Amino acid sequence: MRDDYFRSYKMFKFIQLALLVIFAVCFFLFIFLDENLRTSVFSNKVLLTICVFLWAFMLYSVACIIMDFRLLEGHIVHDHVLKRAVYVDTLTGIPNRFSCDQIFEKYESAADISTLGCALIVIDNLNEINTTHGRSSGNIALKDFSSVVERISAHYGFVGRNNGNEFLVVIENCGSEKMDKFASELQKEIDIYNRSANYEIRIKIAKLLNESQGFKDFRQMVARLYGIAKV
Repeated sequence: MRDDYFRSYKMFKFIQLALLVIFAVCFFLFIFLDENLRTSVFSNKVLLTICVFLWAFMLYSVACIIMDFRLLEGHIVHDHVLKRAVYVDTLTGIPNRFSCDQIFEKYESAADISTLGCALIVIDNLNEINTTHGRSSGNIALKDFSSVVERISAHYGFVGRNNGNEFLVVIENCGSEKMDKFASELQKEIDIYNRSANYEIRIKIAKLLNESQGFKDFRQMVARLYGIAKV
């Protein structure tokens, strides 16, 4: 909603500036191209004073609109920073738990989730990395894995860090072939990463396809996914 407001307001200011520039150009041309009018303006102090005030007002208006653009850009940047702080995980840079909650709200209000696919990915050896190599190495593992899973999931759907070492993936219009392809591509990238890393990242993936489960409620679907992950 705020993005739409900013875009609309920016377009309004742009049109305002364009109209003002067009008016100013026409005003100058109208005076300077008409020799008799130009002579009358410069020979009449009252008329010249009025024109000077009009020119000054137009320049002032242009300066104000330009300042509005700068203030608007500042608000857009500030709004972006706030949104990032709310929706993005500070450690990994991917959608956080709050973003996952937004996904819950989105699909709870949806009429049809019959073709939805979900995956819960867990870094299985994160505690081992923390213990053996230190907490900072564990954080690096989280960041590196997040970068990989975000890059792969960009072609499929949503991914967010739901809790600690748990990552929730939601894919629309998802059958077994699509889900298996996602899991295969992710594991392939992890294998490539492990070849050059100081420690390997091991993951477990729990998958659920609603086309075979028939859940009507998204929360029940995710609860079942977590049940599968614990098995």
